[in-house]
Amino acid sequence: MGLEGGPPRSLRLPATGQRSSPRGHAVQARVMTPTETAEHLARLGLDEVPARAFSYEDELPGAAYAWHTHARHQLLCPLAGTARLDVEDASFLLPPQRAALIPAGEPHATTRRDASIVSIYFEPAAFPSPLAAVRVFEVTALLREMVIYARRWPVARRPDDAAADTFFAAMADLIAPLLDRGATYRLPRGRTPPVQRAIACALGDVASADLARAAAFAGATERTLRRRFREETGVTWRAFVTRARVLRALDLLSGPSASVTQVAVDVGFQSLGAFAAAFRAVTGQTPSEFRRTAPPWPGGDGHSSWPEPT
Repeated sequence: MGLEGGPPRSLRLPATGQRSSPRGHAVQARVMTPTETAEHLARLGLDEVPARAFSYEDELPGAAYAWHTHARHQLLCPLAGTARLDVEDASFLLPPQRAALIPAGEPHATTRRDASIVSIYFEPAAFPSPLAAVRVFEVTALLREMVIYARRWPVARRPDDAAADTFFAAMADLIAPLLDRGATYRLPRGRTPPVQRAIACALGDVASADLARAAAFAGATERTLRRRFREETGVTWRAFVTRARVLRALDLLSGPSASVTQVAVDVGFQSLGAFAAAFRAVTGQTPSEFRRTAPPWPGGDGHSSWPEPT
């Protein structure tokens, strides 16, 4: 478990030690170093558990874990709030309606603030087909209840507990077909420093994201950045910013008290109609429908989990 040295250099974006608040302003957050992350995970002993599968409920407040890997497949499932998952070529935002299955050995970094997150760790053999990449998919009501129930079998569970083994095997069988109908809340990551810096600039304040400002931050002309951005990410700058705004809105709407109108303003949309159209294009739901399907927040304060890339 580790990646003590972090991801390949081309994947590193400036570490800011900050998250974004609901209105897009940076606030301090606890960003763990690679050494701190490795030491913390080693203390947990997740790779040494003899059981075939087990649950782990992350209770470290405000943690942003540096790049690391696990020896098992990890199901990352927020029960309330949102989590951010970074992998080599993309960033994903996970509200309670979505989960991610991370392959064993896959370098990744995760960020949470007040989100309630449960992870289930499976031996790779639990799934019928090899898992080659991270898969993000919709959490069914049944799977959500199974994740909640699985908390009774944590890291310290007995490896000879047949009931637990049967339960986790059934969970893996339930997850397997869901992987092929993934609905991914994904943002691409750039390959080169200029595009990476432009992305960091946009995510630092999506409401005011502007090509001219991003180009200046990246040290490139607007024309060059526009061309390189599309070459490296596969989307235009405009499409990226719109999607980033929707994902920030999705994050805020998962909180306990934000109104749809206020969220639209906070993430930079000029009208509710434009916000609703963009939101539906990404999520398949209106903002109000999304709010109604979000599970209740267990005592969180509604702060954003979406930081600048680290």
